[in-house]
Amino acid sequence: MSSKHSQSTGLVDAANGLPVRRHTETGSYYVRKAGWPHFWGRVLDALVVTAVAGVLIVVFNSLVQNYALGSLSYTFSSSTGAFFGAVAAIWFLVLFGYGMICGAFGGLGDAASGMRGVRITDGTTAGAWLGGWRAVCWSFAPLYALLTVAAALSGSGGDSFEAKFTAIDLRSGLARGQQPVPDPKAAAEAERQGLPKLYGRQPDARP
Repeated sequence: MSSKHSQSTGLVDAANGLPVRRHTETGSYYVRKAGWPHFWGRVLDALVVTAVAGVLIVVFNSLVQNYALGSLSYTFSSSTGAFFGAVAAIWFLVLFGYGMICGAFGGLGDAASGMRGVRITDGTTAGAWLGGWRAVCWSFAPLYALLTVAAALSGSGGDSFEAKFTAIDLRSGLARGQQPVPDPKAAAEAERQGLPKLYGRQPDARP
């Protein structure tokens, strides 16, 4: 799993001070989105899906109750299984459709938080088809919300429980064309290791 993740470059973003990482195949730099903005962006995406699906389900129920669908209305009225099957189909179609938008262009959560889900290896997006299926898979993962909260608490920007994707910060200095700068902590650590006599007592070399 570790081979799929980018390694630290010893650089930080000039605007926000976050670590700059490198896509493992292309070698290009990027900055991961900080935890809480990433979390709230995904919450907004979930609210959008819930709102759109909820409106469509209410409309569908109204059509059934008013027998506006002809013989189908009688079928849905007399069969609980058929009715809830149609409701589930509406939910997953909305979820898949919104996932396609997120995979191809980015969702409202991406736009609001200034991020984008990309592959760690080369920085490409999932695309519409894979984006739709990823969204459907998320709906079968109740732990996803808990994992996202845990990622936010740790400052992680992992785009999901998948190791292949991450969320990059589109509002970082790097994304706006600023060059990254050396990480002061890494420089201090390198200096400490290079000058050991300044940071600790050395063992006595006498026999």
